[in-house]
Amino acid sequence: EHTERTLMNLQFPMFSIVIPTYRRSVQLSACLQALANLEYPRECFEVLVVDDGSEMPPETVVAAFHDWLNVTLLTQPHAGPAQARNTGAAQAKGAFLAFTDDDCTPAPTWLQTLAARFAITPDCAIGGRTLNALPYNLYSTTSQLIIDFVYAYYNADANQARFFASNNLALPTDHFRANGGFDPTFTTSEDRELCDRLLFSGYRMIYAPEAVVYHAH
Repeated sequence: EHTERTLMNLQFPMFSIVIPTYRRSVQLSACLQALANLEYPRECFEVLVVDDGSEMPPETVVAAFHDWLNVTLLTQPHAGPAQARNTGAAQAKGAFLAFTDDDCTPAPTWLQTLAARFAITPDCAIGGRTLNALPYNLYSTTSQLIIDFVYAYYNADANQARFFASNNLALPTDHFRANGGFDPTFTTSEDRELCDRLLFSGYRMIYAPEAVVYHAH
């Protein structure tokens, strides 16, 4: 039994998925539905939804998924997504943190593909590929073109990547905490600042295009 558990831990490490949210109950519900469809053992991941000071925290949305997910709703006074991610990470029980956003829907294999990468390089930050969930929306398509261009520039060498957006980013929990998490004084580009800090501290970043998240920007 002990050997089986050890193999399980190696194959399916514990992830804590952190989702900041603010006044987007419909999108959050779609995100949680996607997480309920993940092809990953239920006991090997938890979901931490952090409400960033909405007048009505999405309690009913989260409660609807209690039968399918190990999901917890945390709340904080309005302070922005960087602080919300830190609030979630502070409560995380997983060996690895996986960040996504409330307007995103991870593919069913998302955690599987991240786990496979961490099995080979456990001390790295892994960034997945974000795809446009609204291809007929001009603004969403423009947003996708920009992120594609940025990733092509900064991550030309997938094994020496330099920038990942915070809607598809995973890293060891202890590394995140040791580096102080996201800087809450940044209301935008907090992901860029964190990546710069990780690289400066000597951490390697790897681009994993097979770890897919769809973004309804």
